[in-house]
Amino acid sequence: MIKMRDGRHLRCVHNNPQGGHLPDYAPHPAIVLKMEDGTGLLLPIIVLEMPSVLLMAAMRNVQIARPTLYQVVKEMIEKMGYEVRLVRVTKRVHEAYFAQLYLTKVGNETECVSFDLRPSDAINIAVRCKVPIQVNKYLAYSDGMRVIESGKLSTHSPGSDGLLFTELDKPSGQPCLDTKEFNLVRNMLIAAVEERYRDAAQWRDKLGQLRAKRNLRKFT
Repeated sequence: MIKMRDGRHLRCVHNNPQGGHLPDYAPHPAIVLKMEDGTGLLLPIIVLEMPSVLLMAAMRNVQIARPTLYQVVKEMIEKMGYEVRLVRVTKRVHEAYFAQLYLTKVGNETECVSFDLRPSDAINIAVRCKVPIQVNKYLAYSDGMRVIESGKLSTHSPGSDGLLFTELDKPSGQPCLDTKEFNLVRNMLIAAVEERYRDAAQWRDKLGQLRAKRNLRKFT
């Protein structure tokens, strides 16, 4: 069940039951992409509250008093002489989606650069720059959902969990190994810089345990 902010609710089924990862009920904010290739498939991406709120504000042309991160990125790209061409949700690694932001040099479309981003950040930038949002076809068919019922439902927006820019976008509300690994590496490096070598060694050991667990998952 996907509860939309405009009051609609969508009852969905996985397009590919073996590939779907979204639980039957996930009380998390999500960005839902609808495929325009005639399939009508939906791809829900579990995100944090802040990216979803800022996206809704951009879609409704709501003015925010202070510049947002996405506005700053847009202006930086323009001042460096580039323009955003498109964004693409490219893949899922374990429980995290990845996207790419494609830029071209103004006046020279052959000069192109791309960056890996969280889908929520890439989509926010795409909406502000009014460029296409693409999804890897295999990913759409594997993780996508089909609507089987649509109607109205009185609902309210879920509350923020207080974490604004620390998690990766996911297909479900389950823990993400990539996020855990990132946090362990960050904590280890901070401890080393601050010369807390005992703490750094503990973070290193935990990192080794996590990587061993990940390698075990690959072969099971």
